[in-house]
Parts: sequence; structure tokens; C-alpha cells
Amino acid sequence: MVNYLNKTLQERDNTSPETRLWRAVLNQALEDIFDVNTIMICEHEKNKVTDFFKVRTKRFDNICDLAGIDPERLWRRVQKLKGIKSGFLLPETKDKKILSYFNAVSSKRNKYVQSHWRNNVR
Repeated sequence: MVNYLNKTLQERDNTSPETRLWRAVLNQALEDIFDVNTIMICEHEKNKVTDFFKVRTKRFDNICDLAGIDPERLWRRVQKLKGIKSGFLLPETKDKKILSYFNAVSSKRNKYVQSHWRNNVR
């Protein structure tokens, strides 16, 4: 999901710093919800981001507006990807690329966790 939002938007170069900041906030939330971030987050943070994408709120719409993103389109896409990731929905051809990305990031993280010095018990 890294830079997923930025890749989908055409006006990337003409955006204000504030808009790029809110896009980064949304991008981080997307990485957290789909568990493709490079850092581990605690259960409390996972619950907060899960709740953020569970029910569409005015807060979600406001953040999307600040990021220059259509909230309806993003909400539909996130809900669809959540359904695919959970196995509830079957992916369409265009969704398979993002699924392979999820799997690649997850695999890299698992290798990192296994090789990290804290996890090497002697």
C-alpha cells in the first residue's frame, strides 16, 4: 500500500504541503489496516485504525477532503480490499496485483522478524 494514494492521483506534483501531509496520514492508515507497514504497531493502534475503517464517519470524509481524495471512492475500495483480504470476496483480475503486494510485504516482514536479534533464542 506504500504510496497507493499518490499513485492513483494525477495532480501529485501540484499539491500543497498540507495536502501531501493528509495523504501521508491516510497512506499510513491504509498500511496499518492492511498490515503492510514496515513497523509493528501495538494492539491499541491496530484497534483504532480498524475502527476508523469499520464505519464511515464525517471524520473520514473530512480527512479525505483535506487530502484531495474522493471519500466515496476510497471507502468503496478499502471495503472491497478488506473483503478480499479476509477471504469473503474473490479478487478480480485488477485486484490480484495488490494482493501479490500484500503477500510480498508480509513475507518480507516475517523474514525480518525471524532474523531479528531479539527473536534469536540461544
